[in-house]
Amino acid sequence: MTPIKFVGIWIIQFISFFIIFSVSYILLPEVYLFHLYSDSVSFITESDWDALYMISMMVASVLINAVLIYATVLIAK
Repeated sequence: MTPIKFVGIWIIQFISFFIIFSVSYILLPEVYLFHLYSDSVSFITESDWDALYMISMMVASVLINAVLIYATVLIAK
């Protein structure tokens, strides 16, 4: 495989991650999740919540993207 194909594949994978992350960030109700989480663990600062929420969103997006890429490769074969 040529280097340009590797770069193209990487760009497509990054764009799919970005779309998944953006859509999930728009659709998930952050304020509702904050209240739900803070009710169960009592007090949480906004900076701690932002870090927790962002890491959770990124990990979920990476996992969804990995499953999507895996399914696409299986279908392509």
